[in-house]
Amino acid sequence: MLKKKLTCFKFDALRFMKKNIIIIIIIIAALFCCSVLFAQNMNEVASSHFSTLNWVILIVFLLGTTLIGELVKNKDKGLDAFFKGGNNLPWWAVSLSLIATKTSVATFIAVPAFIFSMNGNLTYLQMTIGFALGNVLFVFVLLKEYYEEGIFSPYDFIQNRLGIRVSQLSRAFFMIGATMSQGVRLLGTALVLSVITGQDTVVCIVIIAVFAVVWSYIGGITTVVWTDAIQFVIFILGAFFALFYAIGDIPGGFGEMMNIADEKAKLVLFDLSLDPHKTYTLWVGVLGCTFFEFGSNAIDQVVTQRALCCKNLKEARKAVAFSVVGVATTWIMAFVGIGLVAYYNINPLSELVNNSISSEPDRIFPYYVVNELPNGISGLIIAAMFAAGISTLDSALTALSQTSVMGVGTLVFPKLKTMAENKVVKISKIAIVVWGVTLAVLAYGFSFFQDGGLLALGFKVPGYAYGALIGIAFLALMRKGNFTGIVSGAIIAVFTIAWMHYEGISFFWWFPVGALIVIIVALIHSKIITNTGNQTSVV
Repeated sequence: MLKKKLTCFKFDALRFMKKNIIIIIIIIAALFCCSVLFAQNMNEVASSHFSTLNWVILIVFLLGTTLIGELVKNKDKGLDAFFKGGNNLPWWAVSLSLIATKTSVATFIAVPAFIFSMNGNLTYLQMTIGFALGNVLFVFVLLKEYYEEGIFSPYDFIQNRLGIRVSQLSRAFFMIGATMSQGVRLLGTALVLSVITGQDTVVCIVIIAVFAVVWSYIGGITTVVWTDAIQFVIFILGAFFALFYAIGDIPGGFGEMMNIADEKAKLVLFDLSLDPHKTYTLWVGVLGCTFFEFGSNAIDQVVTQRALCCKNLKEARKAVAFSVVGVATTWIMAFVGIGLVAYYNINPLSELVNNSISSEPDRIFPYYVVNELPNGISGLIIAAMFAAGISTLDSALTALSQTSVMGVGTLVFPKLKTMAENKVVKISKIAIVVWGVTLAVLAYGFSFFQDGGLLALGFKVPGYAYGALIGIAFLALMRKGNFTGIVSGAIIAVFTIAWMHYEGISFFWWFPVGALIVIIVALIHSKIITNTGNQTSVV
């Protein structure tokens, strides 16, 4: 009897290895990379304090999440299961995945870095008003329409309302915007690993991209949602630990921390300036950031794909509405930045480290974590940073795969429409790998353009595309506009945003301005065509 069970176990193990050989090879390669990094000598700017315990925590997190992803994947081989989880995912898991997807590594390293920088303060927190309002707008404007039409993506909705050519234009804008923004986020996570190990950024980009590809490849959106939910728990714990120790390391505690921050003018929260060149003002938060967040929910498949995985509209609304609590992470990390200001005012950085931080300010929080926090705690917080970074990246890979294969691919290669679903899923998995390589290359390119820091760069790069996309989504909702008018509006919008960029106008204004230009130009063009047609009929 025992022999029979062992024989069955052996067969199952061999079958698993045969079916998942690519995943196994990638994991082995990733472990090899980790072992190489672990063996390297740390320089002064990197950590000399990232102990064996911390390495164990980090590696257990990466491999443990990979294993969980394999265990929870949807056993159905169809497209609906791979890209929508069979519409059978609980709303709370979807909500946690939404928070994890939106809470990129920029929240963990760029928010404290912005506040720590010379002119930094709490004005960035005004943006959280728009983050909350954008979610509410999506819940009551477009989410119902998406569920009623049973679509895979917002571009299917646009196709149903405005035609194939407009939907392909929207897919192109999404793929451009998503690859650019996700490249920045991959770079941010790589910087964390670079600070820990002292290794070149390129090596760190490769390691992170590998794990993101594995988690997306294993089981599509189901694996991504459940691993994101786990990662949310990890990074919210990491944020609380970081805040607790940032306050605890300062003699005098919270009161002294706030006094030092006040002396350095770091506690400014509201900026009522009407100057459009200012990046973070109340008006930017209420208007510009609301449009940005609405666009992220409504037309960015990286986020929208999760909202479409719930059992029904009611569950989806609960998932999106509850995800608003994710702004709490931004507030926590902002006060961590205040703690860093106070700590390094009392314990100044060495000249070498200070020069390094000046050239790459986003390194300050990772440096603090690995050099000042206790072993084990620093490992947990670094794992939290990885959770934030990779959860955003694996979400992007599934969204880009779905859009490129099911959207663009079916038009370029019509055979995809009649091909067996399991074969299309295999092609989609190949697309995940291709997009992973693409994002890694882009991340390397962005490493040369960090003058404004990752926080600003992460919002700027999708700005050219997402403003036009938001406009197209509103036109689809109104069932107004045609391809020529929308393309004309999109071209004008892109050139207008380029001018705003050149003039130094806050990037959050790019989103509503781009959307309004597309809407106005498309409506005017439709009106002209209608009037011309009526005159011709009369004649």
